[in-house]
Amino acid sequence: MIRIFPRSRLGRLGFLLLALIGAAYLAAAAYMAINQRSFLYKPAPSWIAPETQGIPRAEAIRLVSSPGDALDGPELRGWFAPPADERQPVYLYFHGNANGLDRRASRFRLLATGGAGFVALSHRGYGGSEGAPSEAALHLDAERAYAALLRKGFSPERIVIFGESLGTGIALNLARKVKAKAVILDSPYLSVLDRGQAEYPWLPVSWLLSDTFRSDLWISEIKTPILILHGDADRVIPVGDSARLAAKARNGNVIRKVYPGQPHVVPLDKGPMPDILAFLDGRLQ
Repeated sequence: MIRIFPRSRLGRLGFLLLALIGAAYLAAAAYMAINQRSFLYKPAPSWIAPETQGIPRAEAIRLVSSPGDALDGPELRGWFAPPADERQPVYLYFHGNANGLDRRASRFRLLATGGAGFVALSHRGYGGSEGAPSEAALHLDAERAYAALLRKGFSPERIVIFGESLGTGIALNLARKVKAKAVILDSPYLSVLDRGQAEYPWLPVSWLLSDTFRSDLWISEIKTPILILHGDADRVIPVGDSARLAAKARNGNVIRKVYPGQPHVVPLDKGPMPDILAFLDGRLQ
C-alpha cells in the first residue's frame, strides 16, 4: 500500500480540521450572542407625529419620570387618543419589534374610530424615545405606561392590554401584575426562547439568549379574559405557537380566533375588529 501521507500527519490534519470547525462554531456563537439584540429589535428611529395620520383625537405624548419615581426610566414618546366618553375603554398597546408607530396607524385608526381610546409608546430606542431596548427595560416601561393611565384617571376596568407580536410578551408580563378589563394578543409566540431554539437549532440558545420573554410561564397566572388573534399564513410566528400558548392559560379565560389566509399581525379590518368588540362586550364565544 502506498501512503500519500503518514498516519501521524493524517492525524494532525484531522485534529487541525476539527479545531478549525470548532473555532468557527465558537466565533459564530459569540457573534450571535454579542449581537443578539440587533437581531431581536429593529427600531425605526424617526419620530412621526400622530396628527399626520388621520387618527381621531390622537395627540403626541411624552412619558417622563419624576424625581424619586420608583418606576424610573428615560423619556419615551408616544401617541394618545382619549376615549370619546367615559363608557369607552382605552387600549394600552405594545407594538412589535420592527418599525415605528406610524406602521400601526391603520390599527390605531380602527381602534379609535368607534370611540375607544388608546396609548402606544415607542419602545426605548424607537421613534424618538430615549434609551436602548431590552426585555427588562420594556417590562419596566410597560409598568410606567400603566401607572400613567391610572394617574390620568382611568380605572383598571377600562384598560385593555393589547400586545402585538413581540409586544404580546410585554402585555402578558404586565397583565400578571396588574388589573385590567381584558388582554388581547395578536400573533403571539410561546416564548422568544422557544422561537430562538426553533430558528437556530445549531446554537445553545438557552445559554446565550438574554431576552427570553417567557409568555409560556406567565399566561397561567392571568385571571383576566384573554383574546388571541392569529393568521394561519403567519410566516414569522407559526400559528401553532398560539395554540400551544392558549393551552397553558387558565381554563375558560382564553378565546383564540384564527383567520384563514392572513399574515403575521392580522389586519384589524380582515376580521379581528368585530371579534375584538364582541369580546369586550362579552358576546364572543
